[in-house]
Amino acid sequence: MVTMIMDGANELNQVELDFFLKGNTSLDAIERKKPGTWISDNGWKDIQKLEVLNDTWTGFIDLLVKNKDTWKEWYDLEAPEQTEIPCGYTEKLSKF
Repeated sequence: MVTMIMDGANELNQVELDFFLKGNTSLDAIERKKPGTWISDNGWKDIQKLEVLNDTWTGFIDLLVKNKDTWKEWYDLEAPEQTEIPCGYTEKLSKF
């Protein structure tokens, strides 16, 4: 229902919604080595796609690699959704 309301208000990014629901469905091989074992192979594949999804995510992999300890701490939190997202992403991202 929320996505229908957002769509009606022209606030829904269909590309982001599709990615959120399906993840990276490409058959392309992963190009870069993941920066830590705490990231699953599927998660890393999704991150590869996420970076080219839109301008908000451009350069995300470099930020993740450079700040991997900060991201790992955030990842390990019991409720990361209740804290600031590292590297300024709390301000960069929409509520969706």
